Amino acid sequence: MTYFNPICADVGTRNCPCPLAETGDCLVCSRLSGARECSCRWAGVCVYNEYMQNGSMVRTKRKARSTEILQRLRQGDDLLMLQLRVPRGFALEASRPGSFLFLKPPGAPEMTSVPVSVMAADVEHESLWVILKIISAKTKALAACEDFLEMRGIYRSGLLGKGAAGMLDLHDPGISVRKRWLILTKGVGFAPAVNLIRWAAGRVDIHVIADPEKVGDDVIRQQFRAWQPEAYRSEGGRFRLEFQSLAKLLEQPAAASPLQQTDSITTAPPATALHTSDSITTALHTSDSHDPDLNAPCLQQTDYDRIFLLASDYYIKRLSAVMKIPPEKLVFCNNFHLCCGEGICGACGHVDAKGNLRKMCKCREFSALDFLLPE
Repeated sequence: MTYFNPICADVGTRNCPCPLAETGDCLVCSRLSGARECSCRWAGVCVYNEYMQNGSMVRTKRKARSTEILQRLRQGDDLLMLQLRVPRGFALEASRPGSFLFLKPPGAPEMTSVPVSVMAADVEHESLWVILKIISAKTKALAACEDFLEMRGIYRSGLLGKGAAGMLDLHDPGISVRKRWLILTKGVGFAPAVNLIRWAAGRVDIHVIADPEKVGDDVIRQQFRAWQPEAYRSEGGRFRLEFQSLAKLLEQPAAASPLQQTDSITTAPPATALHTSDSITTALHTSDSHDPDLNAPCLQQTDYDRIFLLASDYYIKRLSAVMKIPPEKLVFCNNFHLCCGEGICGACGHVDAKGNLRKMCKCREFSALDFLLPE
């Protein structure tokens, strides 16, 4: 069983207690937020006990560290992929879905930090891959860095929603029915999806619908193939990649036939595929080996155990409404304005329907129907 706390993504990790404990603002522990008695519902290691035994000090603060840029791969005019050197344990931690970093040029002020999702964690080669879409001042400054960056992380709240609870318990022996996930992405939203399928490692049937409008289908296809786990290249796992406009999907969701195509999955290992673009083929192939119930003529939320919406808030709102996705199935990307990542600055604050202020750099689940669904 994986402990999951909807209020704080850091609780129970090596980054807990966090700096909020020192100011009396802990999101989980009632004692560390001013109460005289414990009223938390956290079932893991006691946060208050950990803090007191450490001399009323934060055990492990995230600090910016210099990291070497091992590779810089340009994709068109505004996309840049970076391979960053990290310790093996750091890479292993970053392999969990929803992981992201703050990156900035060496010596630059914290205001220039950019939150970037982990696309792939290569534990064997002690490195991480991220992708940047170069838009304005912050990302242009990062793109100008040749040899080193400053990195702060790992942060864990890149995926939000009630559906995030329990989605990682794929190794539970009590689960006998194979799970199915649907992932819809647009733009660089495909990057956290790559990390997601790597973590699933063939234990889930995954279908990806990617909108290539802002990135291009060649880039998306190349990265999904390069980082596809070996389990998805065998009979043990099923992975499907389809390119489709999310705008058109919104207009005619009942006319979509997303499960009729499957991407070719004959690729080289990641280290080779990322270095050699010629090894990537561009054809999509029709598969006749699908289960009958996977050939549905439309997108039905009832066909999936989890539905991931990795796009802008506009598409999260509209698609969740059109597909009538139950809250317990919905997982979506964190598009809030992230600044400090520690719940201190308040830039990502969101007031829910009950009037509670949520710090979205920490929270993973919250009552978001008022935020997600259209008026």
